[in-house]
Amino acid sequence: MRIGIDIDNTITNTLPEIKKYCQMYNDNIVKRGLTMHEDGVASYNLFDWTEEENNDFCIKYLEEAVLKAKVKPNAAEVIKKLKSNGHEIYIISARVEPIFKTPYESTEQYLKENNIIYDKLIVGSIDKLPYCKKYNLDIFLEDEPRYINDISPIIPVIVFDEIFNKQCVGNNIYKVTNWNQVYEIINKLSNK
Repeated sequence: MRIGIDIDNTITNTLPEIKKYCQMYNDNIVKRGLTMHEDGVASYNLFDWTEEENNDFCIKYLEEAVLKAKVKPNAAEVIKKLKSNGHEIYIISARVEPIFKTPYESTEQYLKENNIIYDKLIVGSIDKLPYCKKYNLDIFLEDEPRYINDISPIIPVIVFDEIFNKQCVGNNIYKVTNWNQVYEIINKLSNK
């Protein structure tokens, strides 16, 4: 099988690290005397920031936060086992410039340092569905609702269950809480 895998909150446990940086940034906003507005909405907007504040946070801190995130337990081992079982691994991430100064290089280095093996690394993919089609992927691992909803009508999606993706359900969506469950589901689907 050709397996597509997202990085943040899928391979890594990114959200706790981002929350630390968001709290730090929010404390700085309060110190500067800025008011919070109700119109700021984004994935990492935990404090009802304006769009400008959210963009400022992403440019200043998001790369640093995600590169400090810890790899989820057994992620590297399961990916290695999947590769040794003959599966192809495509890591596909929405990490883009200018939020990441060098999205490919910093991601490649992070994966190498954390023993994450793969056949192909793709970054800067704000829309992941075309890559699923281009590389004829058989399954995708993801946490972000917009990607889950785009990809699941075409191929099965294994979803790391989070509070922000509870609404993502369907015949082609498999919820998991750990990488051992990922391995079991991929084995089951590859033997059909």
